[in-house]
Amino acid sequence: MTEDQARVYLYGVIRDAGELVLDVPPISGDGAVYTIAHRGLAAVVSDDPLPRYEVSRKNVRSHQAVVDSVMRTCDILPTRLGTVLAGPQSVVEDLLEKRWAELGQLLERIGGRVELGLKVSWTDLQRVFREAVAGDRDLRALRDRMARHPQAVTYEARIDLGDRAAQVLAAKRANEADELVAALEPQVVSIRRNDPISELMVLNAAFLVERGRTKMFEAMVQDLDDANGGRLGFMLAGPLPPYNFVGLSGP
Repeated sequence: MTEDQARVYLYGVIRDAGELVLDVPPISGDGAVYTIAHRGLAAVVSDDPLPRYEVSRKNVRSHQAVVDSVMRTCDILPTRLGTVLAGPQSVVEDLLEKRWAELGQLLERIGGRVELGLKVSWTDLQRVFREAVAGDRDLRALRDRMARHPQAVTYEARIDLGDRAAQVLAAKRANEADELVAALEPQVVSIRRNDPISELMVLNAAFLVERGRTKMFEAMVQDLDDANGGRLGFMLAGPLPPYNFVGLSGP
């Protein structure tokens, strides 16, 4: 067997519970997904002849389908797309044995828990800007002064107005994000806040939640949505593997 033929693709690590039966194809499309066990841990892998994988929609979906399938029956420490190891021996020696204590601690941390992703965005930036102006005396005074004397408005004055507006909106975004997190925090184990990915986004966060409390968390998000009357848009994803809370990569 050549080195390329010996390579294995790694999806994640679980507690060893015997043979893993999955009705989902591997990322390569051929063969089967199986486990390599060592000292109570097991790596979820498939035979893989490629040294690396491109970040394409097809590959992401294939990788995620395997991880999601495993997650339905047990806790999994998911790896990132494209994690390839040299072979079964490398899986045992460089991953399961070398990182045995760390992997066990991570599995303990996520035991019985899943990730829920929440993105919250303003639905009308003009409305939010009007709210910001109404709530900030300096910004309101600057706007009114420019409106009264438009012929005297300089480039520097417009820059000052834009800078002040950006500061006020940033503070408003942070305050609203804090309020949302505070409302949801009692239902979760841990929170990972990520940077907003658009001008309208208020909150981009992942929540580690006990499996048995996901419905309650979803209901609380719905209550927040209802209370905002369409001013905010809520996008909830999950349950998901806890990518934001384990940071597992290959050896």
